[in-house]
Amino acid sequence: MASKGKAIFIVMREFTAGKQKISLGSLGFFLDTKQRRARIVDLKSRLDVPVKRTNIKAVSRREAGFLYGISSLQRRYEVVAREKLFMSICSLEVHDVIRLKCKGTIAVGIVASFWELCGTAGHHELTKLLIEVDLLEEEVGALNNQNRKVKIDAGDILVVSSCVRSYPHYQHHKLKEINAVLEDVAEAVPPVQECETGQKMMGLMRGIQGNANSCYLDSTLFSLFSFSSVLDCILHSSEVYDEKVQQILRRDIVNPLRKHGFVRAENVMKLRKLLRCDTFITDEKDPEEFLSVLLQEILSIEPLLKIRSNNKTQKCNIYQIIMEKDEAVNVPTVQYLLEKSFLSCDLKFDEIPSCLMLQMPRFGKNFKMFPFIFPSMELDITDLLYKKPSECFICSGPAEYECGQCMKDPLLAPGPSKQFCHLCERQVHSHKERREHKAERIESTRGLHRSSISRKKLQLFAVLCIKTSHYVSFVRYGPNKRSWVFFDSMAGRLGDEKGSNVPAIQPCPQLGHYLAMSEEQFAALDLTQIDILSKRFFSDAYMCMYQNPDNSA
Repeated sequence: MASKGKAIFIVMREFTAGKQKISLGSLGFFLDTKQRRARIVDLKSRLDVPVKRTNIKAVSRREAGFLYGISSLQRRYEVVAREKLFMSICSLEVHDVIRLKCKGTIAVGIVASFWELCGTAGHHELTKLLIEVDLLEEEVGALNNQNRKVKIDAGDILVVSSCVRSYPHYQHHKLKEINAVLEDVAEAVPPVQECETGQKMMGLMRGIQGNANSCYLDSTLFSLFSFSSVLDCILHSSEVYDEKVQQILRRDIVNPLRKHGFVRAENVMKLRKLLRCDTFITDEKDPEEFLSVLLQEILSIEPLLKIRSNNKTQKCNIYQIIMEKDEAVNVPTVQYLLEKSFLSCDLKFDEIPSCLMLQMPRFGKNFKMFPFIFPSMELDITDLLYKKPSECFICSGPAEYECGQCMKDPLLAPGPSKQFCHLCERQVHSHKERREHKAERIESTRGLHRSSISRKKLQLFAVLCIKTSHYVSFVRYGPNKRSWVFFDSMAGRLGDEKGSNVPAIQPCPQLGHYLAMSEEQFAALDLTQIDILSKRFFSDAYMCMYQNPDNSA
């Protein structure tokens, strides 16, 4: 090859050599050791031209190969001008993750191989480097089911994932070598803050890597610990039953997730092997199965919920919403579902829970009682508390009576909870259709003034969703209404290699727009026309997670 061992360059400032115009982005190589005369590869003529150093930028043979693979001189120049991106492209190796332009669409894929191509006849001075990319499965669908493997040039690359390159000791950017940089983290690490979410958590190879049907566990742990400290007590309590499991959960999963934004599948497998049943290692499970075993049987922590039924307190960690379907309600809120369920089962919270995990009314993985559910951003549980001050349903004064028969009266809207002060109770039950109602006195509110009552509200921080036996999660990462992310521990695969799932986190700010709507505004939407992720959020909700703002970060 004529240019072997000779200095190669790209033209960064247009110039003229005789009558020949040398354009930006042209590639060439010097013919002499003093680097005064050169040959421009992109010129049809084979003339030698004088070159000034001020007009060019030296490039390595590999860099030149990537640039020569780009047919457009202007695109070559633009790629080199973006220095950080160009350096990342030239450092690419097999298994690296990239975002690219493909057939007019933005897609994500994994570098599969590199192709070397010689120039056209008589132009063999440089070798072109093209990149073969294995598109992720979801990206293939967006590109009309074309072949998963595509060949692109360096100009098609928009972003090279920095998920592992931010660590100084990482030299070979291969998936299996992440083990060398994501070391076990022993110290306590706080939840990821809103300001660092973009850099630390977004993109491919972020979150918890899935493997062997682990999505139920991955999505649950990501939801509970990535941005919230509501259950951090179980990570550090000295009263847990199994300290080994606690240590693995804290050191190998939660801390790396918060510190590095990534947890490898091998770390999660350490926990799965200690869940007292081999089926947790290989089989599909549900989040409530996992949480029941972890919290109750293994760690043996104090149950998160204390619920009163028939004057007895029952303890549990998750509440399954049970109710009869109201055909008049098309898109119920979680507030409505919880109140209806408590009413039908005659339940009250004994105390305000720090963390409330609610299973939506569905049976198995397929049957849903409602096609869409609206997760209430705030869950008002004031009227669901046992012997706690509550407000009159009508005037907002201290409630003294509660009427179960009025709760079932659709004319008394909004909401099923019906508690009254003394005056309003008399007025409501003076109606001819309610004279037979028997209201019960609420002893705890006697003597209270209006100012002594405050509403007790929990805040939504995560929603687990399921579709075709696969769990994903939507998690809120800050107070801004647009601060939502979507997490999938198995967003793509790297061939058939063991442990080859690619986890992904992507921003989902549009949820804030929908969740800020009133019930009436949301009900008026054509929900079949909203974007795919938002539709999954409202259609596939399996479990909604709420936290007491007084007990969480």
